[in-house]
Amino acid sequence: MSSPAPEFSDQRSNAAGNVSESSDKRSNADANVSEYSDQHSNADAKSRCSSTSEYEQESFETYQHKVAQLCRDIGYGEPSKIERMKGGGYNRIIGLEFAPPEKSKYILRIPRNGIEFDQSQDIKDQVATLNYVSKFLPVASVAAFDSTQNNAIASGYVLQERIAGTLMEDVFYDLPLAEKLKITTKIVELMMKMESIKLANPGRVVASDEVPNLQHQQMPSSMNVNILGFRAARFGSSTQFPELGEAPFTPLMRAILRHRKQLFVLKDEPWMVEKMEMLQKIVSQMEEVGLVRTKDKHCVMWHWDFAARNIMISRAPMTPVSPAATISPDPELPLESTTAAASVENPEGELLSTRMQTTTLDPWVITGVLDWDGILSVPLILARQPPLWLWCDEKDRSSAWSGNFDAPPARELTQDELLIKAHFDQIMARADPSFIEDAYHRGPWLRRLARFALFGFSEYGCFERYDAFVKEWEEHLSTIAGNRYESSDSHDSPVLEEIEDLS
Repeated sequence: MSSPAPEFSDQRSNAAGNVSESSDKRSNADANVSEYSDQHSNADAKSRCSSTSEYEQESFETYQHKVAQLCRDIGYGEPSKIERMKGGGYNRIIGLEFAPPEKSKYILRIPRNGIEFDQSQDIKDQVATLNYVSKFLPVASVAAFDSTQNNAIASGYVLQERIAGTLMEDVFYDLPLAEKLKITTKIVELMMKMESIKLANPGRVVASDEVPNLQHQQMPSSMNVNILGFRAARFGSSTQFPELGEAPFTPLMRAILRHRKQLFVLKDEPWMVEKMEMLQKIVSQMEEVGLVRTKDKHCVMWHWDFAARNIMISRAPMTPVSPAATISPDPELPLESTTAAASVENPEGELLSTRMQTTTLDPWVITGVLDWDGILSVPLILARQPPLWLWCDEKDRSSAWSGNFDAPPARELTQDELLIKAHFDQIMARADPSFIEDAYHRGPWLRRLARFALFGFSEYGCFERYDAFVKEWEEHLSTIAGNRYESSDSHDSPVLEEIEDLS
């Protein structure tokens, strides 16, 4: 469900100082690979010049003086270092350091000009979402923000503390299997926490009205969030669909597709109207063959780009393992909660074993999850996209890849990769027996459909993905025609009641 290629990032590891920065990943419909790092330090001269000219922004040489004045104005004093960092299409990024006793490292995120939607509201949404999520997960702390332009840089901004550690994608794939399995357990625990962030209705997660326009130094201990209607595009669109209230999966998809269809009717684009009608038809077919469950109305906060490029990890302090730590694992705990032999089955049913004798119980810790912009509340089934990147580096994808993150790589997995996948699946299935079906069986079909409903046709490769989806769905439907889709909770209500008008 995430964008077909890594997009922009505000919190990336700093090769010079092994520190992370902050993330701002945006969809790019015009390029096959659109990964920009908002916080890689020491950008070269060419990048500096092209960034300044491309976005028609003030040069860093003069702009840094305004940044220094801003730091003084908001009570942080004179920065000991102001660093120009490579930004993304939506944010200019400045690295800041302060001499003790202040906390040393920060990043300053400044929206670029020309964004279609409300910059002021977007900044408050970012701040409120981070504040809310921090109750459950490790995220970057907001040190200060201003959604107005009444300041030294004449722009809204968010000042964030840097997260310690290294970007997971930079180290994970080169680690020994034993350490990969331990990090996989950490990812499972993180995903379970994310699934616990339940929200009442589907829609966009935004700041409540009580969030102030600006705040310096002491942040409020708690900020509430609200749920509004989805936007016509993930980013860069001011067109907002009506709020839907509590809506099960089928009525939710029908309502959003109906609104999209109306937009294409107004634009006089009959070829797009036809696509919306086809998707509406597939929604009904999915319900008829039993892919939809009554539980699919329960919503969670969804990080739509949860991947190794947005996770910061760090080595934990090394501690000796006591003899008691080598006993067999407690079946009620994650497999890697003790140092013992772990055995899992691969898809062919063969038992694969590996022994976890190390000198530390937890060699790695997750220090932060990045990129909480544009967060949505969606039915849980849409958030249960399996993290294929754990057992297959996304950089190994072929050039023919369509951007479907539910699709496995076009090659056989190695034995180590099978071990990682089986380890992940075993822990998740133990926590919730419905996860395997949601992740690998009915879930991919529902997520492929929902991606067109939620994000429209603005992403790279979307028309190719649409053609492939319709073709493959028709083939799949022909194989199950007349039969209910079998599942562990097939005793659920056979057909969800349609809500006539959710708008």
